[in-house]
Amino acid sequence: MRYRTGIGAAAVALLAWAGAASGQTAPPKPDADYLPYLKPQILAEVAPGRKIHLICMGEGSPTVILTAGLGNWAEIWRKVQPAIARKTRVCGWDRPGYGFSSPSPEPQDTAHTTADLEAALKVAGIRGPYILVGHSLGGYESLWFADRHPREVVGMVLVDPSFPDQHRAMEGVSPEASKFEDSFMAAGVIGLKGCASALRAGTLKAGDPVMTRCLQGDPAFPPALTESLHAVDLEPARYETQASLVDRFAADSAMVVDPHRNYGQMPLIVLTAGQVQALPPEMHVPPVMVAALAEFQHTTWPRAHDALAALSTHGRNVMVPDSSHYIQTLKPQLVIESVDSVIDAARGSGR
Repeated sequence: MRYRTGIGAAAVALLAWAGAASGQTAPPKPDADYLPYLKPQILAEVAPGRKIHLICMGEGSPTVILTAGLGNWAEIWRKVQPAIARKTRVCGWDRPGYGFSSPSPEPQDTAHTTADLEAALKVAGIRGPYILVGHSLGGYESLWFADRHPREVVGMVLVDPSFPDQHRAMEGVSPEASKFEDSFMAAGVIGLKGCASALRAGTLKAGDPVMTRCLQGDPAFPPALTESLHAVDLEPARYETQASLVDRFAADSAMVVDPHRNYGQMPLIVLTAGQVQALPPEMHVPPVMVAALAEFQHTTWPRAHDALAALSTHGRNVMVPDSSHYIQTLKPQLVIESVDSVIDAARGSGR
């Protein structure tokens, strides 16, 4: 499993090289929630030979667009997407190099990943109006998309999102914690590029522990899902694409800053995790660093989410005291209810 950590509460995933779940014993029983995600559904060609994967369920308008955090793909919404589909059409998508999407030679910053989403929706004929649901880094793409399509976006739910200028904010609270996060991300980039190099050189073989760390997977995945993912994960360019996304995390936080951003009366809900995401013990994070990261989440994080909610006169920030970063898997009903309420508000307003 690739650790989905909450460094800076930012859903930073130290993909591949952060390691497999060495503390995991017997794999848990496969969850039926994964069944819709076993194989690709819609592969929208956004450039010659390059495809973005979307998985859609349900019917109706507005269409809900689900954007995962860094290191995740559409399956992370498995506990909420089918329920939302009972109310309207809902589509998850995979960034380039993740899930079933092709790798990309383009820099993987918010501008480029959002452009791929826009192109995929157009090619697949998935038209607005839209409600955007973004988790963690997915909050950046949700904001960027809404800025570019103000007439088409009629509501938004941000699930413990990263926030504009987050990297600089962390530097202000704790320069040491910021440096630690930067080194953590840099290690992830090195690891991912190492996977790509080893695959190109032909030095990785099935069953090799390094190969296990490189391939997408989770002990909870059904064998059929693991097999489907491993079939696409032997392409070196996938890891280079993922490395590009990780490498641009800090710059993205500056890219999405817009002091003039205003969503008027658009229904907007921000969900804020009240618990600090646990860090893997093998990361050996010093206690002083853990304390600095916790301080950041308990002070700067909720204030920044208040500011996001204030982008709309109909926005609100909801604290979720009994959940850490992955609210959609820990408290899925709350996410479902939040999305449902935004759908109702958008329909009721005529937007």
